[in-house]
Amino acid sequence: MPRRLARFHVRGYGTAFPDKVLGNEDLARSLGIDPSTIESKTGIVERRVAGRNDTASSLGALAAMRALDSSGVSASEIDLVLLSTYTPDHLLCPTGPELAHRIGADRAGAFDLNAACSGGVTALLTGATMLGSGAFERILVVTSDLTTKYLAPDDPKTRLIFGDGASALLLDGGAQQGSAPWEILSAVVGADGSGADLFQFPSGGSASPTAANGQRASGPHAVRMNGRVIFRFGVEKGEAVIDELCEKADIARNDIAWVIPHQANLRIISALVERTGIEPERWVVNIQRYGNTASSSVPIALTELAASGRLSTGDIVVLVAFGAGLTWSGLALRAGDVPRPPGAV
Repeated sequence: MPRRLARFHVRGYGTAFPDKVLGNEDLARSLGIDPSTIESKTGIVERRVAGRNDTASSLGALAAMRALDSSGVSASEIDLVLLSTYTPDHLLCPTGPELAHRIGADRAGAFDLNAACSGGVTALLTGATMLGSGAFERILVVTSDLTTKYLAPDDPKTRLIFGDGASALLLDGGAQQGSAPWEILSAVVGADGSGADLFQFPSGGSASPTAANGQRASGPHAVRMNGRVIFRFGVEKGEAVIDELCEKADIARNDIAWVIPHQANLRIISALVERTGIEPERWVVNIQRYGNTASSSVPIALTELAASGRLSTGDIVVLVAFGAGLTWSGLALRAGDVPRPPGAV
Protein backbone atom coordinates (compact mmCIF):
# COMPACT_ATOMS: atom_id res chain seq x y z
CA MET A 1 0.00 0.00 0.00
CA PRO A 2 1.33 3.50 -0.80
CA ARG A 3 2.30 5.66 2.17
CA ARG A 4 -0.09 8.36 3.36
CA LEU A 5 1.09 11.96 3.69
CA ALA A 6 -2.05 13.20 5.44
CA ARG A 7 -5.57 12.16 6.39
CA PHE A 8 -8.66 14.32 6.63
CA HIS A 9 -12.44 14.14 6.47
CA VAL A 10 -14.56 16.17 4.06
CA ARG A 11 -17.49 17.40 6.12
CA GLY A 12 -19.10 19.68 3.54
CA TYR A 13 -18.63 21.44 0.23
CA GLY A 14 -20.20 24.18 -1.84
CA THR A 15 -19.79 26.23 -5.00
CA ALA A 16 -20.95 29.67 -6.05
CA PHE A 17 -21.13 31.57 -9.34
CA PRO A 18 -22.12 35.06 -10.47
CA ASP A 19 -25.68 35.40 -11.76
CA LYS A 20 -24.70 36.55 -15.25
CA VAL A 21 -24.27 33.78 -17.84
CA LEU A 22 -22.33 34.81 -20.95
CA GLY A 23 -22.92 32.43 -23.86
CA ASN A 24 -20.86 32.16 -27.02
CA GLU A 25 -23.45 33.93 -29.18
CA ASP A 26 -23.36 37.13 -27.11
CA LEU A 27 -19.61 36.98 -26.62
CA ALA A 28 -18.96 36.45 -30.31
CA ARG A 29 -21.21 39.37 -31.19
CA SER A 30 -19.26 41.71 -28.91
CA LEU A 31 -15.95 40.57 -30.39
CA GLY A 32 -17.08 40.42 -34.01
CA ILE A 33 -16.20 36.75 -34.49
CA ASP A 34 -18.00 33.54 -35.46
CA PRO A 35 -19.52 31.91 -32.32
CA SER A 36 -18.80 28.40 -33.63
CA THR A 37 -15.07 29.08 -33.45
CA ILE A 38 -15.22 29.67 -29.69
CA GLU A 39 -16.36 26.16 -28.83
CA SER A 40 -14.09 24.56 -31.41
CA LYS A 41 -11.02 26.38 -30.05
CA THR A 42 -11.76 26.15 -26.32
CA GLY A 43 -14.54 23.63 -25.65
CA ILE A 44 -16.45 26.35 -23.79
CA VAL A 45 -20.16 27.00 -24.41
CA GLU A 46 -20.82 29.51 -21.63
CA ARG A 47 -19.18 31.09 -18.65
CA ARG A 48 -20.23 33.10 -15.57
CA VAL A 49 -19.23 36.76 -15.41
CA ALA A 50 -18.95 38.79 -12.20
CA GLY A 51 -21.24 41.77 -11.73
CA ARG A 52 -20.25 45.16 -10.38
CA ASN A 53 -20.91 44.19 -6.75
CA ASP A 54 -19.37 40.71 -6.90
CA THR A 55 -16.04 40.35 -5.07
CA ALA A 56 -13.74 37.54 -4.07
CA SER A 57 -15.06 37.77 -0.51
CA SER A 58 -18.75 37.89 -1.46
CA LEU A 59 -18.59 34.98 -3.91
CA GLY A 60 -16.28 32.97 -1.64
CA ALA A 61 -18.56 33.60 1.34
CA LEU A 62 -21.54 32.21 -0.57
CA ALA A 63 -19.64 29.01 -1.39
CA ALA A 64 -18.43 28.80 2.22
CA MET A 65 -21.94 29.16 3.66
CA ARG A 66 -23.15 26.37 1.37
CA ALA A 67 -20.31 24.16 2.61
CA LEU A 68 -21.23 24.91 6.21
CA ASP A 69 -24.94 24.34 5.55
CA SER A 70 -24.19 20.98 3.96
CA SER A 71 -22.02 19.91 6.89
CA GLY A 72 -24.11 20.92 9.88
CA VAL A 73 -21.03 22.67 11.32
CA SER A 74 -21.43 26.25 12.50
CA ALA A 75 -19.06 29.04 11.49
CA SER A 76 -18.05 29.49 15.14
CA GLU A 77 -16.51 25.98 15.07
CA ILE A 78 -14.05 26.83 12.26
CA ASP A 79 -10.41 27.20 13.33
CA LEU A 80 -8.97 28.55 10.08
CA VAL A 81 -10.23 30.03 6.81
CA LEU A 82 -7.74 29.54 3.98
CA LEU A 83 -8.63 31.52 0.85
CA SER A 84 -7.03 30.87 -2.54
CA THR A 85 -7.39 33.88 -4.82
CA TYR A 86 -5.38 35.97 -7.24
CA THR A 87 -8.16 38.55 -7.48
CA PRO A 88 -8.37 39.81 -3.86
CA ASP A 89 -10.84 42.49 -2.83
CA HIS A 90 -7.94 44.89 -2.16
CA LEU A 91 -4.27 44.87 -3.09
CA LEU A 92 -2.51 45.39 0.22
CA CYS A 93 -4.61 43.37 2.67
CA PRO A 94 -5.72 39.73 2.66
CA THR A 95 -9.32 38.97 1.72
CA GLY A 96 -9.58 35.85 3.91
CA PRO A 97 -10.33 37.82 7.11
CA GLU A 98 -13.17 39.71 5.42
CA LEU A 99 -14.60 36.45 4.07
CA ALA A 100 -14.39 34.89 7.53
CA HIS A 101 -16.24 37.89 8.98
CA ARG A 102 -18.95 37.64 6.31
CA ILE A 103 -19.77 34.06 7.32
CA GLY A 104 -19.49 34.64 11.07
CA ALA A 105 -16.24 32.71 11.55
CA ASP A 106 -14.90 35.40 13.87
CA ARG A 107 -13.01 32.89 16.05
CA ALA A 108 -11.02 31.61 13.06
CA GLY A 109 -7.65 32.68 11.79
CA ALA A 110 -7.63 33.61 8.11
CA PHE A 111 -5.15 34.28 5.34
CA ASP A 112 -4.83 34.28 1.55
CA LEU A 113 -2.85 31.97 -0.72
CA ASN A 114 -1.97 32.96 -4.29
CA ALA A 115 -0.70 30.29 -6.69
CA ALA A 116 -2.90 31.49 -9.58
CA CYS A 117 -4.73 28.60 -11.28
CA SER A 118 -2.76 26.06 -9.22
CA GLY A 119 -4.07 27.63 -6.04
CA GLY A 120 -7.05 25.36 -5.43
CA VAL A 121 -4.91 22.20 -5.35
CA THR A 122 -2.16 23.95 -3.39
CA ALA A 123 -4.70 25.24 -0.86
CA LEU A 124 -6.18 21.76 -0.37
CA LEU A 125 -2.69 20.36 0.27
CA THR A 126 -1.92 23.24 2.65
CA GLY A 127 -5.15 22.80 4.58
CA ALA A 128 -4.81 19.01 4.87
CA THR A 129 -1.20 19.13 6.08
CA MET A 130 -2.01 21.89 8.57
CA LEU A 131 -4.73 19.64 9.98
CA GLY A 132 -2.16 16.87 10.17
CA SER A 133 0.04 19.07 12.35
CA GLY A 134 -2.59 18.87 15.09
CA ALA A 135 -2.76 22.64 15.43
CA PHE A 136 -6.27 22.83 13.95
CA GLU A 137 -9.41 20.69 13.94
CA ARG A 138 -11.53 22.27 11.19
CA ILE A 139 -10.26 24.24 8.21
CA LEU A 140 -12.42 25.87 5.56
CA VAL A 141 -10.55 25.84 2.24
CA VAL A 142 -12.12 28.43 -0.07
CA THR A 143 -11.26 29.46 -3.62
CA SER A 144 -12.66 32.57 -5.30
CA ASP A 145 -11.45 34.20 -8.51
CA LEU A 146 -13.08 36.91 -10.62
CA THR A 147 -10.70 37.04 -13.57
CA THR A 148 -13.23 38.62 -15.96
CA LYS A 149 -12.94 41.93 -14.10
CA TYR A 150 -9.36 42.19 -15.34
CA LEU A 151 -9.85 41.36 -19.03
CA ALA A 152 -9.74 43.89 -21.85
CA PRO A 153 -13.18 43.80 -23.53
CA ASP A 154 -11.63 43.58 -27.01
CA ASP A 155 -9.12 40.79 -26.24
CA PRO A 156 -10.43 37.46 -27.60
CA LYS A 157 -7.43 35.50 -26.28
CA THR A 158 -8.57 36.01 -22.70
CA ARG A 159 -12.30 36.76 -22.98
CA LEU A 160 -13.06 33.45 -24.73
CA ILE A 161 -11.52 31.43 -21.94
CA PHE A 162 -12.17 32.88 -18.51
CA GLY A 163 -15.20 32.71 -16.24
CA ASP A 164 -15.70 33.42 -12.55
CA GLY A 165 -16.52 31.09 -9.68
CA ALA A 166 -15.86 30.00 -6.11
CA SER A 167 -15.67 26.78 -4.12
CA ALA A 168 -15.40 25.69 -0.49
CA LEU A 169 -14.38 22.46 1.21
CA LEU A 170 -14.75 22.00 4.96
CA LEU A 171 -11.94 19.74 6.16
CA ASP A 172 -11.96 18.04 9.56
CA GLY A 173 -8.90 16.40 11.07
CA GLY A 174 -10.68 14.51 13.84
CA ALA A 175 -11.76 10.89 13.78
CA GLN A 176 -15.33 10.46 12.57
CA GLN A 177 -16.99 7.30 13.89
CA GLY A 178 -17.80 4.94 11.03
CA SER A 179 -16.41 7.36 8.43
CA ALA A 180 -13.47 6.60 6.13
CA PRO A 181 -10.95 9.47 5.85
CA TRP A 182 -9.48 10.89 2.68
CA GLU A 183 -5.76 10.18 2.28
CA ILE A 184 -3.07 12.09 0.40
CA LEU A 185 -0.85 9.49 -1.27
CA SER A 186 1.51 11.91 -3.02
CA ALA A 187 1.90 15.60 -3.73
CA VAL A 188 3.73 17.79 -6.25
CA VAL A 189 4.24 21.55 -6.04
CA GLY A 190 6.49 23.45 -8.44
CA ALA A 191 7.28 26.85 -9.89
CA ASP A 192 9.26 28.46 -12.70
CA GLY A 193 9.58 32.21 -12.33
CA SER A 194 11.22 32.58 -15.73
CA GLY A 195 7.69 32.40 -17.17
CA ALA A 196 6.24 35.10 -14.94
CA ASP A 197 5.51 37.39 -17.90
CA LEU A 198 3.47 34.81 -19.83
CA PHE A 199 0.31 35.74 -17.93
CA GLN A 200 0.14 38.84 -15.81
CA PHE A 201 -1.75 42.00 -14.89
CA PRO A 202 1.03 44.56 -15.38
CA SER A 203 -0.15 47.39 -13.12
CA GLY A 204 -1.29 47.63 -9.53
CA GLY A 205 1.51 45.75 -7.77
CA SER A 206 4.71 46.99 -6.17
CA ALA A 207 6.51 46.78 -9.53
CA SER A 208 4.02 49.21 -11.12
CA PRO A 209 1.70 50.66 -8.47
CA THR A 210 -0.76 52.48 -10.73
CA ALA A 211 -4.35 51.27 -10.34
CA ALA A 212 -7.07 51.37 -13.00
CA ASN A 213 -9.29 53.51 -10.73
CA GLY A 214 -12.49 51.85 -11.86
CA GLN A 215 -11.90 52.39 -15.58
CA ARG A 216 -12.51 49.63 -18.11
CA ALA A 217 -9.68 47.12 -18.29
CA SER A 218 -7.26 48.13 -21.04
CA GLY A 219 -3.56 48.54 -21.76
CA PRO A 220 -1.49 48.03 -18.59
CA HIS A 221 -4.74 47.67 -16.64
CA ALA A 222 -5.73 44.40 -18.31
CA VAL A 223 -4.44 40.83 -18.29
CA ARG A 224 -1.80 39.98 -20.87
CA MET A 225 -1.43 36.34 -21.93
CA ASN A 226 0.89 34.40 -24.21
CA GLY A 227 -1.58 31.64 -24.97
CA ARG A 228 0.61 29.59 -27.30
CA VAL A 229 3.44 29.15 -24.79
CA ILE A 230 1.06 28.56 -21.89
CA PHE A 231 -0.76 25.88 -23.91
CA ARG A 232 2.50 23.98 -24.41
CA PHE A 233 3.42 24.45 -20.76
CA GLY A 234 0.04 23.08 -19.61
CA VAL A 235 0.29 19.95 -21.73
CA GLU A 236 3.90 19.13 -20.91
CA LYS A 237 3.70 19.99 -17.22
CA GLY A 238 0.32 18.31 -16.77
CA GLU A 239 1.66 14.99 -18.03
CA ALA A 240 4.85 15.34 -15.96
CA VAL A 241 2.87 16.03 -12.78
CA ILE A 242 0.66 12.97 -13.30
CA ASP A 243 3.72 10.77 -13.81
CA GLU A 244 5.46 12.18 -10.74
CA LEU A 245 2.37 11.68 -8.58
CA CYS A 246 2.11 8.06 -9.71
CA GLU A 247 5.79 7.41 -9.07
CA LYS A 248 5.72 8.96 -5.60
CA ALA A 249 2.53 7.12 -4.62
CA ASP A 250 3.72 3.84 -6.18
CA ILE A 251 0.60 3.56 -8.33
CA ALA A 252 0.09 2.94 -12.04
CA ARG A 253 -1.98 5.07 -14.39
CA ASN A 254 -4.48 2.20 -14.56
CA ASP A 255 -5.02 2.51 -10.78
CA ILE A 256 -6.47 6.01 -11.20
CA ALA A 257 -10.25 6.12 -11.03
CA TRP A 258 -10.59 9.84 -11.76
CA VAL A 259 -8.34 12.58 -13.13
CA ILE A 260 -9.45 16.14 -12.39
CA PRO A 261 -7.34 18.56 -14.45
CA HIS A 262 -7.33 22.33 -14.41
CA GLN A 263 -10.11 23.40 -16.78
CA ALA A 264 -7.97 25.78 -18.85
CA ASN A 265 -8.84 24.71 -22.38
CA LEU A 266 -10.46 21.55 -23.72
CA ARG A 267 -7.63 21.14 -26.21
CA ILE A 268 -5.12 20.95 -23.36
CA ILE A 269 -7.23 18.32 -21.61
CA SER A 270 -7.64 16.35 -24.85
CA ALA A 271 -3.87 16.42 -25.40
CA LEU A 272 -3.33 15.13 -21.86
CA VAL A 273 -5.82 12.32 -22.43
CA GLU A 274 -3.94 11.29 -25.57
CA ARG A 275 -0.47 11.57 -24.04
CA THR A 276 -1.27 9.69 -20.82
CA GLY A 277 -3.46 6.99 -22.37
CA ILE A 278 -5.92 7.31 -19.47
CA GLU A 279 -9.40 6.70 -20.87
CA PRO A 280 -11.51 9.84 -21.53
CA GLU A 281 -14.34 8.60 -19.29
CA ARG A 282 -12.00 8.80 -16.28
CA TRP A 283 -11.42 12.54 -16.75
CA VAL A 284 -13.73 15.04 -15.04
CA VAL A 285 -14.47 17.89 -17.47
CA ASN A 286 -16.90 20.77 -16.93
CA ILE A 287 -15.17 23.56 -18.84
CA GLN A 288 -18.06 23.78 -21.30
CA ARG A 289 -20.29 25.32 -18.58
CA TYR A 290 -17.89 27.52 -16.64
CA GLY A 291 -14.77 28.25 -18.68
CA ASN A 292 -11.50 28.67 -16.83
CA THR A 293 -12.34 29.65 -13.24
CA ALA A 294 -8.66 29.86 -12.18
CA SER A 295 -7.96 28.38 -8.72
CA SER A 296 -11.63 27.36 -8.36
CA SER A 297 -11.42 25.15 -11.44
CA VAL A 298 -10.27 21.84 -9.91
CA PRO A 299 -12.23 22.18 -6.60
CA ILE A 300 -15.46 22.94 -8.50
CA ALA A 301 -14.97 19.82 -10.62
CA LEU A 302 -14.13 17.74 -7.53
CA THR A 303 -17.26 19.03 -5.79
CA GLU A 304 -19.44 18.18 -8.79
CA LEU A 305 -17.93 14.67 -8.97
CA ALA A 306 -18.62 14.13 -5.26
CA ALA A 307 -22.18 15.45 -5.50
CA SER A 308 -22.94 13.30 -8.57
CA GLY A 309 -22.65 10.03 -6.69
CA ARG A 310 -20.04 8.66 -9.12
CA LEU A 311 -17.17 8.92 -6.63
CA SER A 312 -16.75 5.86 -4.40
CA THR A 313 -14.84 5.44 -1.16
CA GLY A 314 -11.41 4.04 -2.00
CA ASP A 315 -11.23 5.57 -5.47
CA ILE A 316 -7.84 7.01 -6.37
CA VAL A 317 -8.31 10.58 -7.58
CA VAL A 318 -5.55 12.61 -9.21
CA LEU A 319 -5.77 16.41 -9.19
CA VAL A 320 -3.47 18.34 -11.52
CA ALA A 321 -3.26 22.11 -12.01
CA PHE A 322 -0.96 24.63 -13.65
CA GLY A 323 -1.07 28.38 -13.90
CA ALA A 324 0.54 31.79 -14.02
CA GLY A 325 3.72 32.47 -12.20
CA LEU A 326 4.48 29.87 -13.52
CA THR A 327 3.14 27.38 -10.97
CA TRP A 328 1.94 23.81 -10.92
CA SER A 329 0.58 21.44 -8.28
CA GLY A 330 -0.89 17.96 -8.02
CA LEU A 331 -2.32 15.52 -5.53
CA ALA A 332 -2.97 11.80 -5.62
CA LEU A 333 -5.82 11.09 -3.20
CA ARG A 334 -7.59 8.00 -1.93
CA ALA A 335 -11.19 9.11 -1.54
CA GLY A 336 -12.85 8.70 1.81
CA ASP A 337 -16.54 8.95 2.53
CA VAL A 338 -18.28 11.69 0.59
CA PRO A 339 -21.26 13.56 2.02
CA ARG A 340 -23.96 14.25 -0.58
CA PRO A 341 -26.48 16.45 1.20
CA PRO A 342 -29.08 18.46 -0.72
CA GLY A 343 -27.93 21.88 -1.85
CA ALA A 344 -24.21 21.06 -1.62
CA VAL A 345 -23.55 22.27 -5.14
